[in-house]
Amino acid sequence: FKLYGHMQLDAIYDFKRVDPTWESTLRPSTIPIEEGQYGDDGVTVVSVKQTQQGFRGSLPTPMGDAKFWFEYDFFGTGSDAGDTKFNLRHAWAEIGGLGFGQTNSNFMDISIFPNVVDWWGPSGMAFNRNPQVRYTWLMEGSELAVALEKPNGSFNTGIFGDESPEFDAAARAKTPLPDLTAHWRNEFEWGHYQVAGVIRKLEFETLGTDNNRPKDDELGWGVNLTGVIKTIGRDQLKLGLVYGEGIASFFNDGGVNLAPENNEAKAVEVMGITAYYDHYWNREWSTSIGWSTNNADTTNQQADFEFDTSQYASVNLLWTPYPALLIGSEFLWGNLENVAGEDEDDYRLQFTFKHKFGVSF
Repeated sequence: FKLYGHMQLDAIYDFKRVDPTWESTLRPSTIPIEEGQYGDDGVTVVSVKQTQQGFRGSLPTPMGDAKFWFEYDFFGTGSDAGDTKFNLRHAWAEIGGLGFGQTNSNFMDISIFPNVVDWWGPSGMAFNRNPQVRYTWLMEGSELAVALEKPNGSFNTGIFGDESPEFDAAARAKTPLPDLTAHWRNEFEWGHYQVAGVIRKLEFETLGTDNNRPKDDELGWGVNLTGVIKTIGRDQLKLGLVYGEGIASFFNDGGVNLAPENNEAKAVEVMGITAYYDHYWNREWSTSIGWSTNNADTTNQQADFEFDTSQYASVNLLWTPYPALLIGSEFLWGNLENVAGEDEDDYRLQFTFKHKFGVSF
């Protein structure tokens, strides 16, 4: 049994302004297109939301060792978004190849998350912690994993919602089936690659109408190609390419799964790219630099203000005088473009102080 965690303080200066609910991190989808929507430019944010605690352990059972993992931070999401409140990250158990609970989606590859101190991270990578049941077959240097995951539906009414607020309020995404995900991963001395896929059922219906019409359904699918290449010393090149239809909810930020096109629901096509380089100057100093984009092929009946494309880039300088302590600064840039082709940038500077702790029993 091991108890672990870290205390973290983030001091951020945002040269522009984002939705104040998400001001403790950079999500390009929260950048306002209309200047002054959230106030005048320039704001200081001080946060302990990334403070984290967890435990891991194992115990013998008639079926072999059972492993468990529980972890949380204080970055409120959902109805607690914007607050410093409990946020469950992992609640996971494994017995042999069988795993169940909540953890990183089987469709994503956490290995390509760069050495950044911003909480949200690159907008164009697949990143979703999901309740799921998974089975993993381990082989020499490789693994195959298949999972059924909690579906995450989303539907935007587009121009019809603008014309009819009643329809906008009544239209709801429906998730009749779990998502089916799988990945194949190969490990080598030079690094690894992973190929992942997802198939999902997407629907929407209109509440309070005859037979809940209008309603429609579509098949969503996606492919996620990722890899880490070891270069010089401890340096790593981290790459990801995600493509599919109706998989926006797997992305780290932005977009919608279903939207109207030619008076029917369409699974929105989307592509994400992530490219980061983690460089270690020596045992104490490191830098992570990179760029990411989330590009949706929006439909012809989406509203002008809806998400189209985001970009995210960052560079940092981190000092780790001993393994448990990290002090660093990070410069971030984000850009949001909407369906109408309007776009806006955000720039921010973040200073982070972090100290880890851990004890085993």
